[in-house]
Formats: sequence, C-alpha cells, structure tokens
Amino acid sequence: MNRKPIRFILGIFVALAVLAANDRSTSALGQSLLGQSLLGQSLQGREGVSLNDGIPREVENVTVEQKLGGQVPLNLPLTDSLGRRVKTGYFIDGKKPTIITLNYSSCPMLCNVQLNQLTKSLGELDLQIGRDFQILSVSIDPKETTETIRKTKRNYVDQLVLQQPAADQGWEFCTAQQPIITRLADVLGFQYTYDRKSGEYYHPAMLAFVSPEGVITRYSLAVAFEPEDLRKALVEAGEGTVGTPVDQLILWCFSYDPTSNSYVPQAWRIMRLGGAATVGLMLACLAPYWIGRKRQPPPAPDETPTQSDSPLEPT
Repeated sequence: MNRKPIRFILGIFVALAVLAANDRSTSALGQSLLGQSLLGQSLQGREGVSLNDGIPREVENVTVEQKLGGQVPLNLPLTDSLGRRVKTGYFIDGKKPTIITLNYSSCPMLCNVQLNQLTKSLGELDLQIGRDFQILSVSIDPKETTETIRKTKRNYVDQLVLQQPAADQGWEFCTAQQPIITRLADVLGFQYTYDRKSGEYYHPAMLAFVSPEGVITRYSLAVAFEPEDLRKALVEAGEGTVGTPVDQLILWCFSYDPTSNSYVPQAWRIMRLGGAATVGLMLACLAPYWIGRKRQPPPAPDETPTQSDSPLEPT
C-alpha cells in the first residue's frame, strides 16, 4: 500500500494543530496585555497612586488616522527631483500599486531611520520597483528645494542599484506647496505639527499602500518593514496585478493585524483550505480505483444449463 498520501494528510493535520496552538498563544498574550492595562487603570484610580502616562504637548496630535478605502486625488500638483511639474496621477497610473511616504530631507532622525529600513527591505524583495509597483515620497517641508530632494533621492536609490535596477525611475521624491501637502496629508490621515522654535516637524512613520486606481488599501506604521509583509501589502494593493495566483491564495490565508502591524495567519481559513486539500487528495487517490472498477468487463454468464433447458428424460 502507498503510504505517501497518508503521510501527507497527517502532515496537514499536524500543521493545522500547530497553527491553532499559535493562535491560542497569541490570544493569551493579548489577554495578558489587556490585564496589565486594566491593572494600570485600577492603580491610577487609587488614592495616592499617580502614573505618569502623559505625552508632550508638541506630539499630542501626531498620529495616523487610517483612512482605508479613501481615494487619493490624482490631480495634486508636485515637483519631482528633476524640477518637472507632475501630478499624483503620474505615479498612480491605473496599472501598478503605489507606496506613498511623507518625509522631509532635514529630519534629524525618524525619516532617515524609516527610509533606510524601507531601502533594506526593498533590497530583499523579489518584486521590482517600476515593474510591479512604484513609490512616491513627498516632502512635508514646503521650503525644501529641488536640489535638496534630488540629493535625498540619490542617497536611497543608489543603495538599490544591484537589487532594484529600475529604482531610479520607479521611486520618485517630490516637493509641493503647503496647501498641496496639507491636502495630501489629510487624505492619508497623516497628522503632524511644526515646531517654529526648533524648525523641526513632529510626525509619525507611515507607509500608505494605494491601489492602481488610487484607493488606500493598507498602512504600515512601523519603522521596520519585513519583506514578506511588504510583499503581502503590495499584492493586496495590486488587486490581482501583482504576484501570482499562489500569492493570492497565501494572502487569503492571512489578515492584517493593525496592533502588531503585520499579517497574521487566520486559523479558520487555513483549516478550511486544509480540509479542502484533504478531500481533494482523497478523491484523487480513490478516483483510479473507482474508474478501474467501472472499466472491468462484466462477469461471464453462467453456462450451466438450467432445469428448463435440459432435455426431457424419457418416462
């Protein structure tokens, strides 16, 4: 008897059991964190106990309001790194998904860290900038010059010469006037403030994934971006234009968790897929047996003469 199908089926059930255990562990961790939060609130309510959970006034409203399903206008005027007048629709072209980031060149820390981490993940990504997707980085500083933004672009694009040869055409850095910056930030839910005293912007880290038609499909709010999560977000934003049917199947088994800022497996979907695969495998194994039985010739008729056909004996 061929044991390979049986071993394969057992392997599927073992994998499903591991995923289910992992899902329970994640749930337990979430309950533990919720318990700690409630404990902190309880302590804060007690007399004589004060928790310093305040945030500086300057960054009180610095956040990202995720506007999933929102439409990015395609007619916002920008100036690219070569000084050419372009519009957002030049990058959101109806053919490929686009990643949008909001940064500024003189940012002392966060922008550099974010874009360096993004560049690192892009170097490990098998999808190609310019062929599979595009990136648009817009400066939130209206005083930023074309020369400055060109130098900023070279700083990151030059790191991708070997891994992403079309990055120079597929990743554009642009400047804009303040009303346009404000409009784009509002559409993306990107809330930031300007400190006149220091001349710095207080802002969050954000990647907005936009479909070929300009619809916001996903956000990434972490400084680091895992290549696999980056790929899943691009496949999702591409709406069938990016990746393979296998990517679409994998994406169906995962969902985006905004708490962990990553894609997590959906145990019930994986179990449904595993069940369907098991049934399909069993049918594939049993089909030859059923077909073979149908093709067998019918049994030969019994040639033994019956009583009615036997000659009459003389009386």
